Amino acid sequence: MANETIRQRKVADQIKELVSSIIDQKIKDPNKGFITITHAKISKDLRIASLYFTVLGDDQQKQKSLEVLNRAKNFIRNEIRPHLKLRFIPELRFFIDDTMEYAQKIEKLLDDIKKQEKQ
Repeated sequence: MANETIRQRKVADQIKELVSSIIDQKIKDPNKGFITITHAKISKDLRIASLYFTVLGDDQQKQKSLEVLNRAKNFIRNEIRPHLKLRFIPELRFFIDDTMEYAQKIEKLLDDIKKQEKQ
C-alpha cells in the first residue's frame, strides 16, 4: 500500500506480532499446521486488519489452517485487545499468502525461456 500512514504501518506490525504469538502459543487445534504470518495490512480507519499467512504443506493443509484461523478469529481478537491502545479492536481477516508460489512460477517460466533461447 503506497499511501499507508506511519500509524497504519505501526498498528499493522503490532497486530502481526501479537497474532503470530497467539497462534503459536494459544491455539491448540491439531489442524492448525505450522502457520507463519507474513504480512499485515490495516484499513485507514483501523477497523479491518488483513493478515496474510503461509503454512507448510499442500493446498489441503492451507485450507485447514485457514478454517482454523477463521474459527479462532474472535478468540484472537479478544487476546490482542489488552495490548492495543485503540478505540476499536480491528476485525481480523485471514488470507493465504501465495506470493512465494507465484515467484517460483515466474522463475520457472524465466528459466524455460532461457532454455528455449539456448536451443
